[in-house]
Amino acid sequence: MDIDWEQGRRTVRWTGPEGSGERTFERPPVSVVGCEEPPGVLVVEEPEGNPARPSNALVLDPDGGERLRLAPPPVPEPSWRIGYHSAWTDAQGQLVAVYATQAGDLWGRPDLRTGELRDVREWR
Repeated sequence: MDIDWEQGRRTVRWTGPEGSGERTFERPPVSVVGCEEPPGVLVVEEPEGNPARPSNALVLDPDGGERLRLAPPPVPEPSWRIGYHSAWTDAQGQLVAVYATQAGDLWGRPDLRTGELRDVREWR
C-alpha cells in the first residue's frame, strides 16, 4: 500500500492492488502506515480531545471504510489509559504500535483482523 501523507496534514491518500482511497480527518493524524496483510491503512489519531472514542487507532479498508479500531492493551487500572501514541513498520517489515498510559508506555504488534495488540511489552 502506497501512502500519500505528511505530518501535519489532515488528508491521507493511498493506492494499492486492492484499491485506492482518501480520508480527511478533523485533526491531523499522528501516524499513518500502509499494511499489506490484510490490506489497509492504520491511522493513529491524536489521543487528546477524543474521549468519546473507544480507541484513537483505526484501520481503514482499501476502499476507505473503517474496518475496526485497535483495542487498548490490558492495564491494571483503566483510568491510566491515554491512547495510541504511534505506529510504524519495523526493520523486519512487521507492524509496531505504542500505547501510552499514565504508568508508562506499552508496545506490541497490532492484529489488523481482530484489533488486538499482541506480544505487549513495556516500552523502554
